[in-house]
Amino acid sequence: MAPEIIGLLILAVSVVLFITRPIPNAATACLGCLAFALAGICTIDEAFSGFSNSTVLLMFGMMVVGIAMMDTGAANLIGKYVAKVSGGREKMFILLAGIVSVLLSTFLSNTAVIAIFLPIIASVSRSNPDMNRKNLTLPVTLGAMFGGVCTLVGSTPQLTANGILKEMTGEELKMFDFILPGIVLTVIYIAFVLTIGHRIGVGVWGNVKSDNDEKETVASQNDEIVIDKRKLITMVVIFVFTIVMFIGAWIPTATTAVIAAIMCIITKSTNQKSVIKNMDWSVVFVLAGCLGLATGLTKSGAGQMMSDALAKIISPDTPPLAIFAIFVVATIIISNFITNSTAVVMVLPIALALCNSQGLNVIPFTLGIVYAANLTFSTPLANAQTAMTLVAGYKFSDYIKYTWLLDILVLAGIVISVPLFFPLV
Repeated sequence: MAPEIIGLLILAVSVVLFITRPIPNAATACLGCLAFALAGICTIDEAFSGFSNSTVLLMFGMMVVGIAMMDTGAANLIGKYVAKVSGGREKMFILLAGIVSVLLSTFLSNTAVIAIFLPIIASVSRSNPDMNRKNLTLPVTLGAMFGGVCTLVGSTPQLTANGILKEMTGEELKMFDFILPGIVLTVIYIAFVLTIGHRIGVGVWGNVKSDNDEKETVASQNDEIVIDKRKLITMVVIFVFTIVMFIGAWIPTATTAVIAAIMCIITKSTNQKSVIKNMDWSVVFVLAGCLGLATGLTKSGAGQMMSDALAKIISPDTPPLAIFAIFVVATIIISNFITNSTAVVMVLPIALALCNSQGLNVIPFTLGIVYAANLTFSTPLANAQTAMTLVAGYKFSDYIKYTWLLDILVLAGIVISVPLFFPLV
């Protein structure tokens, strides 16, 4: 059997396992890597090269920084301050909490940022009769997803994409390549949740608090954290140092992240026990495994085969903007039903191969696919961040009803803003 056919079969089986989840996604990713090695398509070192990839080290280092931010209480103090200054007004809380959520998630894990805000939102909505938990939860937590697409380290899909981009083309994304289109998309998000989005939400789930909101007790770790001012100040210094190093780009971003993580341990802003306990290890393994899958697809020729098939559908006369829009739409549809990183693994290799064959710029196509994969929230299956908001009591259909217009606005924002800042040709 031809190597490209074997590669496609391995990818197909991996995608089915990713969707149905009979085994953890981390195991599926590693199983796919092993399959490529056993099939002789690549060596065992090549198949599992993702585990030594700088992208994985970059993500790991920033996750340690995020854990330290929570352990020292720095992140929680920010969230509590937003709750205080909102003055019991829903839209003001959404605006302030949304902006803070965006800012935090540009460098911290989206999941960690949402985890910080969920108990705060629950507490605020129960203590204030004029604030409904459902009116706050989804609008605020969406901010973490929009903030997560503003930097290279904001969320996993762009790290996955950067690894694939480097593997297939030799090019890499810079830390702030995402920032300008990301700002445009963030403005769209803020405008939506403060205006028509708020009205849509009230219409979808009503503006009456549920019995559970009245009866449940607030279970928040925020109140359990004892603030050590020395550690808090130290953590702020480390965080500022990390941002400055990212901006200056004097050393590789992965090296900066590892240095920051080690500084957090040395200064006791966090400790080994906390890192081991709170680290999302499955994300690390999924990312490393997905990079291995991308390597296998490249080695087998499957990626080129799929792009050739798509190239037959897309005419050489098709305008670059139309090709770009097709990939963005395809990614949005796929990512609403499987994890966003998996959607990137499925779509990006095809797009990159097509770009190379037609002389298109790979950077905007990579950015567009990453934005599309990250900013999908019409079902709780789309990503872990969206699924976390189910604690507010939303129905499955609520997501579609609330976000369908936002999806259209985001699609338009991507298709217009990315080519504006990064020429497609």
